[in-house]
Parts: sequence; C-alpha cells; structure tokens
Amino acid sequence: MSLFRLRTAVLALALLGTGCESEAPFPSEDELDALNTLHTPSARPEVDPTNKWGDNPDAAALGHRLFEDPGLSRCGTVSCRSCHDGEGYTVETPTAEGCGGQRTERNPPSLLNAGYNRWFMWDGRADRLWSQAILPLTNPVEMDSDAVVVRARLVAEPTYTAAYTQLFGTSPADEQDGDRLLANVGKLLAAYQRTLNRTDAPFDADVRRFLQAVQAGTAEQDPAYLGLKTFVRKGQCVVCHKGRALSDDKFHNVGLKDPGAGKRGQADAVDALLSWKFNAAGLFSDAPAGTDAARLSALHTQAQSKPEEVVGAFRTPSLRNVALSAPYMHTGAEKSLEDVVDFYNEGGDADGTFVGVRTETIVKLDLSSEEKQALVALLKSLTGVAR
Repeated sequence: MSLFRLRTAVLALALLGTGCESEAPFPSEDELDALNTLHTPSARPEVDPTNKWGDNPDAAALGHRLFEDPGLSRCGTVSCRSCHDGEGYTVETPTAEGCGGQRTERNPPSLLNAGYNRWFMWDGRADRLWSQAILPLTNPVEMDSDAVVVRARLVAEPTYTAAYTQLFGTSPADEQDGDRLLANVGKLLAAYQRTLNRTDAPFDADVRRFLQAVQAGTAEQDPAYLGLKTFVRKGQCVVCHKGRALSDDKFHNVGLKDPGAGKRGQADAVDALLSWKFNAAGLFSDAPAGTDAARLSALHTQAQSKPEEVVGAFRTPSLRNVALSAPYMHTGAEKSLEDVVDFYNEGGDADGTFVGVRTETIVKLDLSSEEKQALVALLKSLTGVAR
C-alpha cells in the first residue's frame, strides 16, 4: 500500500470514529519506510552547480561581512541580519522592519539549513539560494538597494574591493554589468548562508532508537512512540514533512487566513520565476544548461495543468530547528508550536478567509491532549547542533 493510500485509509478510520482497539499496529510497512527516511542530513548541503563559489571559504567569509553590513541598503540602516537574527536567523515578530520603517508582508523564513532547500521565498519565486539573496536586497520595502548602491559600498571599503577582485577577477568599480555585480554579491551571501547548518538533533537519535525498538518488538514502550505515531499517522505531518530535511520541497494551500497582496502565493510566482533573469537557468547561473532548466519547465507545466493547486499555495518549510523560529506560518500568525498544532488540528482557518482550495490532507485531526503534547515535544526535539 502506498503512503498516499495509507493516509487516506487512516483518515477515513479517524473520521468514522473507529476505536483505538481496531487500529493496525504502528508502524506499518509503509510507515516504517517513511520513518527510515527521517535521518540527519549530511554535514553540508550538496554542491550547487549554479554557484561555483558556493563552498569557497573566502567567498563565505566575505559573504558573512556583507550579511552584517547595513551599508548595502539604500537607507544605510538595514542589513540581511536585520531580518535574520538570533539563534533562529529570523525575527521574533510576524513581519520584519525594512527601510523607512516599512514592514514586510511575510514572516522572514529561517536561514538555518537554507542550503538544503530546493525553492526559496514562501511563494517559490527564487530557485537558488544566491538568487534569493537578491530579492530582499532590491525590494523597496526591505533594503531598497540596487547595483549602484551596492557597488558604491564595495568600492568604499578597500577590503571588500580586494576580496571581491580576488574571487571574481574584476574589481567592483570595473564591473560594468550591474546585474552581474548583484549576482556575484548574491553568490557571496549564499556561500555564507550555506554554512548556517544545525543538523543532528535529539529527534534523530529518537528515530534511530525507535527503529531498533521496532525490530526488537518493543516499539510501544519506546519514549518516542506516541510522538512519532502522531506525526506519521493521525497527525499526517509526514505527508508534507518527509525526508532528511522534513520537507517535501513542494507548495500547499493549508487554509491559512491571509488578506495580504501576495495571498495567491505560488500562483503569482511561477511565471515571474520563469522569466526572471536571475533564475538558475539564466545568464548569471554557473550551470545554465543543467537540470534546473528542465525543473523550471516541469514546474511551469504543473502549474498550467493544475492551476487550482497553486492558488494560495506556499512552500513547505523544513521542520528542523523549528523551535527556534517562532512565530510561524508565512504570515507569522501562529505564536507558538502549540498554536501551530491547534491550527492543523482544526483543519486550518475557516473557508472564505483564504484564496484557493485547501490541500486535501488539511482536515480536522481530532488529536487528544496527549497527542498534541507528544507532537509539540517531537517538534522541540528537532533543534540540531550547530556545525
């Protein structure tokens, strides 16, 4: 039985109010397969062929300095760090403050383990970490910058100029193409952000121990039993939060109230990404003819063939280190993990408060207090060790 069919069968049992005594033993073979995918990611993300400086230590060092520098913004007061601070590399408020006191529409995603992501920004309008970095840099609400401002800052600081020239073979002052300059700065910022990894977590040890308990026939006695069972079966979290990064790298409409201008999510991002000069198949990619071109084409085909699935759909974030990144959801509407669990337990917000069609897996879950607590404890156990 596939995981999809298993999910459907389990949800049907729950909705029919079938008693616990008739439940199949946990885990089933399909559930065991899902559990076996939930292991610690490698110490570093896989190489990004579109950014040949992505794993260069000198690029990461310069990228770190630029990440901290408010001089890259037009107003001179907002840096990348302004929206990605603290242990969680985000903010503690639903939205962040940009130039002139303006507020972002969405909650800044955490940068922890960002190098493992396949898509970026909540709506997926960037397909690589280096190109994502250009968006807040040039957004009028955030850093309100452009190539002129960035070049002037690089030229004004001799150590920036020297390091940039050493890496790219051209000084910032001599870089005639402003878009090339922005792409290079994005690649520097990405090189630094690819080092912000917190992977091995108590959760990973719990999963490994639980799998051993399954083999020994003592699964129900394991401390992680209820949390993992709720995560995989009744809570259905694993349908979207799967694999090593605990994300399916897809987009879903979870039924979240959103009155903002960008409430259509992925529906308004696909065409913009395909035509964007900084995408992974574009002129500034270091591997423009690679697999990314095919992926972008497939993304467009999917959006065209199933338009109802992309309206109001937002990226599935990784659950790793989730306890460090409150508040939650793309609007920052949920203050705590307990609030998030309650949101999903209710099947999302009321119809009519969001655009599009709620993803079919978002239904009322009828979790008990013990199951909610076990799920929150599991989420808190996903905080990894800094590397």
